[in-house]
Amino acid sequence: MSRMAIVVLSGPDDPGRASAGLHVAKRIADAQASNGIEVVEVFLFADGIKILGQPDSELGRLVRELIEAGLVVGGCTNQLKNGNLEEAANAIGVRAEFARDTFARYAREGYTVLTF
Repeated sequence: MSRMAIVVLSGPDDPGRASAGLHVAKRIADAQASNGIEVVEVFLFADGIKILGQPDSELGRLVRELIEAGLVVGGCTNQLKNGNLEEAANAIGVRAEFARDTFARYAREGYTVLTF
């Protein structure tokens, strides 16, 4: 079985690219069993974390839909804190993790990482 991580680096300033990454994550998750994918995760990083500051936007809705569908969505602990987005992340179930630890886990556990 394989593991995939979608790292969303783009945010409200590049909504097309951010939206593409979030949609790809959902599509992969929808077909993960038939494609032999064990785990699909999303990690918001850099400008991607700013999506949480616009919860009523299309991107904010997409993030909520991923969480409601059961995907793990994480965000960089430091960037959440620096952007005053910790409360917004907690409110919808975004898991705060240090990016260094998340990326190291992806390497240790053999994730295929796609970035958008």
